[in-house]
Amino acid sequence: MTAPRVSVVLPFRDAAATLGEALDSLRVQTLADFECLLIDDASRDASRQIAADYVASDARFRLLDGGHGLVDALNRGVAAAGAALIARMDADDISLPERLARQADTLMADPTLSAVGCLVECFPAADTGAGMRRYVEWLNSLVTPEAIRAAIFVESPIAHPSAMLRRDALCAIGGYRDTGGPEDYDLWLRLVLDGHRLGKVPLPLLHWRDGSGRLSRVDPRYARAGFFATKLAHFSRAVPSTTGLQIWGAGPTGRAWARALRERGYRVSRFVDVAPQRWGRRLGGVPVEPPGDPDASAGFALVATGSPGARVSIEALFTTHELRPWRDYLSVA
Repeated sequence: MTAPRVSVVLPFRDAAATLGEALDSLRVQTLADFECLLIDDASRDASRQIAADYVASDARFRLLDGGHGLVDALNRGVAAAGAALIARMDADDISLPERLARQADTLMADPTLSAVGCLVECFPAADTGAGMRRYVEWLNSLVTPEAIRAAIFVESPIAHPSAMLRRDALCAIGGYRDTGGPEDYDLWLRLVLDGHRLGKVPLPLLHWRDGSGRLSRVDPRYARAGFFATKLAHFSRAVPSTTGLQIWGAGPTGRAWARALRERGYRVSRFVDVAPQRWGRRLGGVPVEPPGDPDASAGFALVATGSPGARVSIEALFTTHELRPWRDYLSVA
């Protein structure tokens, strides 16, 4: 039997209200050569029967048992996949008709890419708050592998249900892990830190549902503390603890990073902040300075500000002085 071109891994739990719409969006894909692995993560509603109905009517759909949480369900789906390309999708989202074709063609055209996402549009508009709109605007601004890598410690740079990955790359880093935090962000960090290139198709190919019941809103794994812990768990692979640091940002974000990194043995020798009211304050014995020309001799720089506008301004200043992400600085949040 010939392997399909793409395996879609779609875990679900109690998704009866949206699962049919999600699966219908797969049925009309312009790339028809796919399989969809539906992993039932202990559903208590009619989700399993809905999935079974699609399996009975379309041989491209297969139903698997999960039952031990999302990470286990994802890994079961990957293990059962027959294709070299793994597409992710959630049970409450909608893939536009060209999504699988566009992403598969992008990966085949560029063998240096290990994964590609796409631009996303949130729906329904009435349920999408200002914070989510800002995040999606930032997310959609990151398209190239270089931009994604530069922003990897700011926030998760690819919407998980929009992703398509090479199965070999996913398996090479050990698949998904349950770390108590966001499994997708942990995955992107491990891929980037292992040298994989992640990109995006610069088209909106996924409608990403935002509602009060979404896991990212109700599960503590996706709270801010979980993301921060995930960043810290990987940070020493990016910047060794023997590296002296200067932190551009003396507000809550910069102070949180300084405290956490000092506890891990890092030395912070300089604070810089754009807010005049913070100039002259001492943080851990180090005075806060006004911004001026970047001083690379003061150590590796962390752009650690909660304001996206301030972050962009500092990054632009660094660029004019020929400082580069990863070589000279990283932006964090």
